[in-house]
Amino acid sequence: MFEFINPEVIAVLIPIVTIICVFAFVITAIIIEGRQKEMRHRERVLAMEKGLDIPVEPPKKKPPRYLAIRAWGLVFTLLGLALVIGISGAAGIRHGVWGLVPGMIGVALLVAARLEHAEYQDQSG
Repeated sequence: MFEFINPEVIAVLIPIVTIICVFAFVITAIIIEGRQKEMRHRERVLAMEKGLDIPVEPPKKKPPRYLAIRAWGLVFTLLGLALVIGISGAAGIRHGVWGLVPGMIGVALLVAARLEHAEYQDQSG
């Protein structure tokens, strides 16, 4: 269907497009954060001009660390499983064993998240 597209051109374009998309995402996030800060500043200035109480921002709650560790553990575990299945199907189980490396990293992260969660529960009450 796309015989006119050269695979070598695609191979060069993939990293270029990826880098451009990452930069666009970062710039968009910076612009959005700047506009949010500007709106909060305008709100405060307007409240001061009218003699009203300055709105107090609610404190940002930082989620416990074990949630991020658990998420990365799941990602690595499922990535390892996918690699084992994919490589084993393509090249045999002998090569598919390499997928156990990220899988075991994921399992270790899940264990660490569980231990940190238990420690967090002990500290909070």
